[in-house]
Amino acid sequence: MIQTNWIIERLRHHWPTLEIRVQQIHTTGDKVTHLPLTRIGGDGVFVTEIERALRAGEIDLAVHSLKDLPTAQPEGLRVVVTGPREDVRDVLISREPFALKDGRLQGGKERPRIGTCSLRRTAQILHLCPEAEIVPLRGNVDTRLRKLEAGAYDAILLASAGLHRLQAHQALAEKLLYLPVETLVPAPGQGALGLEIRDEPAWCDILRPLQDMTVQATTTAERMFMRHLGAGCYLPVAAHALLQNEQMTLSGLVTSLDGRKRITVQAALPWTTQSTIERAEQLGIQVAQLALKQGAGEIIAEVQMERER
Repeated sequence: MIQTNWIIERLRHHWPTLEIRVQQIHTTGDKVTHLPLTRIGGDGVFVTEIERALRAGEIDLAVHSLKDLPTAQPEGLRVVVTGPREDVRDVLISREPFALKDGRLQGGKERPRIGTCSLRRTAQILHLCPEAEIVPLRGNVDTRLRKLEAGAYDAILLASAGLHRLQAHQALAEKLLYLPVETLVPAPGQGALGLEIRDEPAWCDILRPLQDMTVQATTTAERMFMRHLGAGCYLPVAAHALLQNEQMTLSGLVTSLDGRKRITVQAALPWTTQSTIERAEQLGIQVAQLALKQGAGEIIAEVQMERER
């Protein structure tokens, strides 16, 4: 609701007379918290019921964490990306100090228990700390923090964006280890909000003041990288795009579940205020093709077979 209320405030700023009513929809991903996301359907577990309500006209606007949205929308729907983008990094929250040293994650125990249900985080943590025991972790941020404090885990992994939006990071400062994007590559779209609407001119006009073209461009490149690989939101595929000095750089990662096979790719192109979203899509495709040439397709196929088993 924090994300939704923030969007409401911005809408009312631009459209003071707009009548707004909040309707909460509990999705499969919200209801089934005792199983990993990959066991209950993967792509779409946080959006299927919401998109059904959008198409039926029961709601007009849906607020999503962009990283949870499939990279292709159903016919008749579109996504507008708003900004600013929150911190894209993942953060390790621990009961005892952890540290990054010489490209390795080190904690107080020989085999630390680290909580996450993300295959992307699992694979990258196992690369950084092969001796770690990965323990499933679901629930909202408060639930996950309570489980950590209860001793079920030595550390847990979260998106720092969630902590920041809840303003929980300051109270936890001594327990946090922010992982640089070069060390643990984020999910495509991480830290950004996606506003999903019916593809109608009236709603496109209403959301135009909220659209952030820089964030839309960088997240489009990241999501197109994943889409062109044929990978879903919950596979161990990561990407991060950066706009700096009139250049967009996209880094991508495809990894096996155990973190031992890793394909890292990167490409850049000139970027100006006149550059189009289609140009960002081309960069995503270009980087995905580099990964496929190095064997990314085989790794993704292996991961999907492992999931089916």
